[in-house]
Amino acid sequence: MSAAPEIVEPLHARKGRRRAAPTSPRPRSTKWLGGGIAGSVLAALLLMGIAPRIAQRQRLAAAATAVAVTLPTVTVTTVTRDTSPSSVSLPGALTAVQTAAIYARTPGYVRRRYVDIGSRVRAGQLLADIDAPDLDQQVAQARGVVAQTGAALELARANLARWRALALDSAVTAQEVDQMQAAFNEAVANAQSAEANLRRLVELQAYERVVAPFAGVITGRNVDAGALVGTAGGVSGTLTSASGSAPGSLFTLLQTDTLSVYVTVPEDNAAAVTIGKAAVVTLPALPGDTLRGLVARTAGSLDATARTLLTEVRVANPRGVFLPGMYAQVQLALGAGSPPLRLPATALVIRDGPPQVVIVAPDSTVRYQTVTIGRDLGSWVEVTGGLAQGTHIVINPPTDLQDGARVRVASGR
Repeated sequence: MSAAPEIVEPLHARKGRRRAAPTSPRPRSTKWLGGGIAGSVLAALLLMGIAPRIAQRQRLAAAATAVAVTLPTVTVTTVTRDTSPSSVSLPGALTAVQTAAIYARTPGYVRRRYVDIGSRVRAGQLLADIDAPDLDQQVAQARGVVAQTGAALELARANLARWRALALDSAVTAQEVDQMQAAFNEAVANAQSAEANLRRLVELQAYERVVAPFAGVITGRNVDAGALVGTAGGVSGTLTSASGSAPGSLFTLLQTDTLSVYVTVPEDNAAAVTIGKAAVVTLPALPGDTLRGLVARTAGSLDATARTLLTEVRVANPRGVFLPGMYAQVQLALGAGSPPLRLPATALVIRDGPPQVVIVAPDSTVRYQTVTIGRDLGSWVEVTGGLAQGTHIVINPPTDLQDGARVRVASGR
């Protein structure tokens, strides 16, 4: 079987016919359109699910804000323990460690005065001379009596020895010897009495020199030269040169190189005050000057009326800058113990009854609590009962805040 003859297309027919265009792919705009539609659908679905939630959340926030606006806003703090060194500040006054009103022991006239107010003297320094001629004559008379009694004693001693010798030869009786012995004993007693009287007058004569019993400063001078003085003080009238001096005294002497401050410690702190404990003394009249002192002694018992312990604090004053009589504030360090609770004074609510504080519970409700106050430290107060450490309390509570009300806590400290 022969093959089919190949049909050859004429050249002119081939040229006249157009080549069929190849099939082109799908345009890109169609893909974009499909992707945009899908994204729009997804966004619509998301909006349909999220938008209600956002709206609900906004409504809840608005409701919470509206509720918060109606609640009172308070500031709270936490009750803590005072870890600073414990001390107590008490008022007092500076006083000289020694004070003496100097009187005349010997009656007479003031011959000369050597000091005046403000004079600083040392122990044994001569302050004044007293002219006592009567006493001088008494001393001279006593010396004569001593001489007489001495001579009589020697005679009695010689007679006794002679009578004892005669008694050995039986020339005198035993009664006569006893009489001589009694005469001798009387002479001894008279001599001793005369000597004692002389010593007494000599001692009085020594008081014609008025001397300082200790070193200090003269704060009172009540006599001048020529004044008649006696054992009770000035007799011919006194010249008062300083207030506070003892009536009738010649001088008033104060030892000021060491000063004392007497304070009354309350019963709550009395047990913590011990001898030798440090104390700080400040003087409002001299701002910036601080004295360091020690507790010198205590009364050892509380005053039955005031329930306080009398305590003496001594401070050194070598330059004499601090004057007796100045008002002082004494800060006493107390012993170690459990640190007290403290809270701001602005947290206290003072009404008709005892002091109270406003406690904030965990559910933001408030409750009024009665407390017991210890020391008042100005901006802080100590609490001795009614509160526990860590309790949240309101600072500056509003006057219209009701017990059990709910509050909004603005901040805490």
